[in-house]
Amino acid sequence: MFLNHLKIAFRALGRGKIYTILNITGLALGLACFGFISAWVLNELSYDRFHEKHDRIYRLTGEVKTDSETFDHAVTSPPMAAALRQDFPEVENAVRLDKNDCIVRRGDKQFLEDGVLFTDPSFFEIFSYRLTRGNAATALNDPYSLVLTESMARKYFGDENPLGQQMTLFVYDPGGQGAPYTVTGVLPDPPQNAHFTFNFLGSFNTMYAAMPEAATSEWLWFWNGYYTYLLLKPGTDPAQLQQKLPAFADRYLGEKMRELNMFYKFSLQPISAIHLHSDLRYEIQATGSIDAVYILATVGLFILLIACINYMNLATARSLGRAREVGVKKVVGARPIQLIRQFLVESILLAFLALLASQLLMELAQPLMTQLTGKPVALIFSPQLLLLMVLVTLLAGLFAGCYPAFFIAAFKPVEVLKGAFKSTAAGISLRQALVVFQFVIATVLLAGMGVINAQMDFIRSKDLGFKRDALVTLDVNGYAEVQRGMEAFRNDLLANSTVEGVTTSRGLIVNGLSNGHIETVDNAGAAISSSMYRLEVGLEYLSVYGINLLAGRDFDPAIPTDTAEAFIVNRAAVEMLGWGDPAQAIGKPFKRGNMSGRVIGVVRDFHFASLHKPVEPVSISLTSPRRFSRITLRIRSERLAETLTFIRQTWQTHFPEALYQLNFMNDRLNQQYRQEQQFRNIFQMFVVISLIIAGLGLFGLASYAVTQRVKEIGIRKVLGAPVSRIILLVSRDFLKLVILACIIACPLAYWIMNRWLQDFAYRAEIGPGVFLLAAAAAIVVAALTISYQSIRAALADPVKALRSE
Repeated sequence: MFLNHLKIAFRALGRGKIYTILNITGLALGLACFGFISAWVLNELSYDRFHEKHDRIYRLTGEVKTDSETFDHAVTSPPMAAALRQDFPEVENAVRLDKNDCIVRRGDKQFLEDGVLFTDPSFFEIFSYRLTRGNAATALNDPYSLVLTESMARKYFGDENPLGQQMTLFVYDPGGQGAPYTVTGVLPDPPQNAHFTFNFLGSFNTMYAAMPEAATSEWLWFWNGYYTYLLLKPGTDPAQLQQKLPAFADRYLGEKMRELNMFYKFSLQPISAIHLHSDLRYEIQATGSIDAVYILATVGLFILLIACINYMNLATARSLGRAREVGVKKVVGARPIQLIRQFLVESILLAFLALLASQLLMELAQPLMTQLTGKPVALIFSPQLLLLMVLVTLLAGLFAGCYPAFFIAAFKPVEVLKGAFKSTAAGISLRQALVVFQFVIATVLLAGMGVINAQMDFIRSKDLGFKRDALVTLDVNGYAEVQRGMEAFRNDLLANSTVEGVTTSRGLIVNGLSNGHIETVDNAGAAISSSMYRLEVGLEYLSVYGINLLAGRDFDPAIPTDTAEAFIVNRAAVEMLGWGDPAQAIGKPFKRGNMSGRVIGVVRDFHFASLHKPVEPVSISLTSPRRFSRITLRIRSERLAETLTFIRQTWQTHFPEALYQLNFMNDRLNQQYRQEQQFRNIFQMFVVISLIIAGLGLFGLASYAVTQRVKEIGIRKVLGAPVSRIILLVSRDFLKLVILACIIACPLAYWIMNRWLQDFAYRAEIGPGVFLLAAAAAIVVAALTISYQSIRAALADPVKALRSE
């Protein structure tokens, strides 16, 4: 019986080639989109679950409260891990991570490498990483020992065995000349679905070997630049352990915190929740967004639903052409259940043909999707995804085929064979509702695309408080020769008229700044303690960056005290400290860490983090001539290639051994929004596809309507109706449906996208134009789709339509 149904299904699909192609195309596009989105969503949800003990691994996070601010961050201090393991029997093990970027050199190979992690031997006991060479129990015991990933081993050693060999790293090298590290192990590259990745693992003991004074520093408990992970014992309730952490914080930090008038709180964060549910300061790597997962998952489901609705409309439109076939089968004894089963087999067969076509589309589109997502798509496909696709295809075939199957099985053979069969009002209403639903979705997606584009354009054009164009940066990368030779290098650069300014800094504002404790007084002279971001800069920093003073003065090389006793703060700091007018801040005593002095200037607010967060208070001081890590140049935009060549040649003349690393400030700024850009690109592609699929659905309904009204159109033409009148007659009802969909979609899109914009502290003003443009685009697509069927009906020979009358 089943084979018979299958043969009939193949013959039926072959007879209606146009409808079959349209159906397979629509479903294949829908399934391919659903497949890509599902792969991405499943990958996002899988982060860190490859660790065998992931359900027991937690990250320790911190929250600092002051009189005026609260800082929540992902970093803690070096002693935390050992203290937690010692004080709490619930903690089975603990590990610290210290992330660095540094120059790595071996022979004539020299590269700037990111993902250099310094960690403890317990790293291999907590996380599921296994060495392919070396002994995990001892690989990280000794200072200046180094474990490489397999890709780094190939990069620096080729086919040679790296164990026991040395490499030079420019990190934890007190002389700034690089330090020799010994390779003690090799491990596979970490999977891409880990919230932190790495290329090198160094021994955490290296820090203490390079800075022996660190181990005894009274401030070691406040060196919040490290990541602490805990492995809890089986059966431990993390909520109960969390309740014990306030007493732990008070035991080790309480006295100093009370002295500084600050409060410290620790929290436990499941490792599997970090990627999608964490947005703390100083994350070890950029995290994802659970909102993006929800949005794209919804888009994927809607696209699949649109594709299924298309099939229903196209199958229903085609059913009138098969009415006589059904009538004859009923006359010769076919039961309704047999007809339903036959058409469901057809529907499921077509769905699986579409699945095969979708797999071909996905294979062809893999390079594009890899480019859009920033991840190798082949790596995020899985057997679970294939099983999901098969299950969804089966359900889509059943869902899309049910209504046409029952609709066709309900034909009355007498009416059908007389040619008197007509669709019911309920059937018409359902099909119209489905088209409205399709275009509501398509218009919401179009409006969403418009809002996302407007926000990204706003980000690119917003005044950040400094002049970002024509700024380039050079990375020092710890080279002592660069720090020693900076003055001569600066003079040679400024001798060229295309270089307008040169300055230095410790850190870079677009990478985020560190924060620390500050003490000052309010306007009444009462003491204030708080926490504030810090920026250490060289002379002329404000002028090179174009940061404007609101009050006071810039740092002056002629005033010796400016080196160690002068601070400049931003407007946000003035407001946080209650000073009111910027002029009131000038001369206020100010202490930050071990540095005490006075405020000499106030600058306008400038952004040193992404626009997701508001501008926060920052204090600026002069850095030591030997402590800067970045050089910034302001150059003229004309003769750009010539200027860049000059900068490179000047660098190589002064620092022949140092790696040349130049970046444009705009590129660094855009990197902050890489995930948003990827999300926009993915979203745009699927919006266009959803509109195409919705257009196919409208084509199906238009085809159905023309088939229903072919005799009416023939009579009107015989009576003299012009072509334009016929086109309007056919198109009018459809355009009403699309306009209704747009009316429903616009307020819905506004509500959804307004929620998305809440993630940004600074956002574009979204007026009605974006939504009207989306509605207009949907109407134009609908009009173009309908016009083919309308013109075809208007130009048809009325004799053919009426010859059976």
